Amino acid sequence: MSLASLPRRAWLAPPIALLVPALWPAGPVRAGGGECQQGVRYAIEAVLDEEAGLLRAAAILTYTNRSADTLDVLYLHLHLNAFRPNSLWARTEQRPAYDFQSLVEPDYAFERLLGASIEGLDLVARFPSAPDSTVVELMLPSPLVPGEEVSVDLRWDARPSTLCRRQCRGGRHYDFAQWYPRIAVYDEGGWQQHPLFPQGEFFGEFAAFDVVLDLPDDQVIGATGVPVEGDPGWRAANRGTVEPRLQDTFYGPLEATPSPGYLPREVAAGRKRVRFHAEDVHHFAWSVDPDYRYEGAVVRRGGSDPPPELAIHVLYRPGDGESWGGGSALERTVGALRWLEEVFGPYPYPQLTNLHRLEGGGTEFPMLVMNGSAGEGLILHEVAHQYVHGILANNEWREAWLDEGFASFLTAWFREQQAGPGVWLNTVDGLARLEKLGIAEAVSTPAKDFSSFQMYGAMSYAKASAIFRMLRELLGEDDFRRLLREYYARHRFRHVTESDFLRTAEAVSGRQLKWFFDAWLHGTDTLDYAVRDVEQEHLADGSWRTVVEVERLGEIWMPVTVRVGRKVVVAESRVRLQRVEFITSARPREVEIDPDAVLLDADRSNNRLDLD
Repeated sequence: MSLASLPRRAWLAPPIALLVPALWPAGPVRAGGGECQQGVRYAIEAVLDEEAGLLRAAAILTYTNRSADTLDVLYLHLHLNAFRPNSLWARTEQRPAYDFQSLVEPDYAFERLLGASIEGLDLVARFPSAPDSTVVELMLPSPLVPGEEVSVDLRWDARPSTLCRRQCRGGRHYDFAQWYPRIAVYDEGGWQQHPLFPQGEFFGEFAAFDVVLDLPDDQVIGATGVPVEGDPGWRAANRGTVEPRLQDTFYGPLEATPSPGYLPREVAAGRKRVRFHAEDVHHFAWSVDPDYRYEGAVVRRGGSDPPPELAIHVLYRPGDGESWGGGSALERTVGALRWLEEVFGPYPYPQLTNLHRLEGGGTEFPMLVMNGSAGEGLILHEVAHQYVHGILANNEWREAWLDEGFASFLTAWFREQQAGPGVWLNTVDGLARLEKLGIAEAVSTPAKDFSSFQMYGAMSYAKASAIFRMLRELLGEDDFRRLLREYYARHRFRHVTESDFLRTAEAVSGRQLKWFFDAWLHGTDTLDYAVRDVEQEHLADGSWRTVVEVERLGEIWMPVTVRVGRKVVVAESRVRLQRVEFITSARPREVEIDPDAVLLDADRSNNRLDLD
């Protein structure tokens, strides 16, 4: 059934019937894959009520069951409810700066589901993690068989918190990172519903979004997708030399979408409506600020696939200075995306927006990054997520390393090409201390199961980044680059897992690599190579023979580089003790194992020996 043929829905007056049992079984959570991806379309209408600090919204969610299973329920995420007292987030947060448990009215966030119905029939809702309400279960009035489609009418109010974390409000600035009932993923592992915790992020179905925002007419908007109707405010806010490119024809003539019937027929005085459209995205986010300044660029490329013209938008705030304005943030955003296209392949979307949010740090969304600063490293990291997690959509709360570690590696790789391998030293040295203490945890641990937020960060970001670097060195840069391009070509717009990346790596390299993934992702054994002994002999022809005994003290094996003077040999034996021979014209003065600090060696103090 096409969107145009769907009937317009009407809202019933009674509120949704809520059943909140003390213990409602959430069902098994199993590791899912990317073979089954459901069909999802959103038609959303929302009104920003600045006086109340509130977004009032309605939607028609059209859901197609493409799985082989019959579904009795739908699960949706109400992520904004994490940022309020008594959520699982608030009760498990370890960082004093994010004390959502102590927030009081009107500072906390909420996402109140006011209505959910199918063909005028109210749905029964359950909150399986009550009192946490970041996951809601909607009981279907009749089973949804394979191949069948259902349209759900939704009505809700949403309010970001004044304490910023991945969303925020302050004055007339709103960062609507989480704001609508987001359908949970259903895949080979069943429903991947998951309350929102401080450790771990998101997993979503690819969808088409048609979003109409009713706003004060002076608001300037940055969002996922392209503005196809109305004025986002960019031309009036433009401080650059290039006129904003809306890309409003990118999706061609748009099919008429069903209307939730929420917006009044006429736009009120002093307000405007802006309609955004996006396809093949698993999230939709937006920010507004009447004081935003705009700068833009148009990146032109040959051919029609990818888009021949890509629009880049930057929105920053008064007082941001040269770090954002004067083309600085714009240049870094364009440079980051061009470099990532070289690594993976063409960016498939028509636009990318980089905007200054209220919170520090950064968070990624399809076609949109919200950043707290305009540093090159932060921009590169968040734009990298357009590929790893945006287009290659892994489950962040189950396999955080596959996007956070990947993006961290890409950021360091970019810097390495500018400044050399020394950019890795702090990361490797810091991880070596954890390895030596024996307190590191398996990188593959689900995010919420790490012992602390700090350990989650060290393993999912830093150690995973170093693991990607070791894989690059193991395969060689040419094969590694071929791996990334093939991984992207095979799996873009798919849900990806470790298995997808492993299979692609083995296919491209022609090598068995499960041992590498098992050792570095799924275990806590350490790697430790040491120079055990050195023998030197002055030969009759005047040259020197040096034999280095390399001892493997840790449980993990890796090919290890040994340098004597200026000569380098890779020792590839898995035995505990191996002898490596060098012939040099002069007597070497030192021996060093892993001189570029590629390996996560738990004790680097035994890697070097002076021979004087």
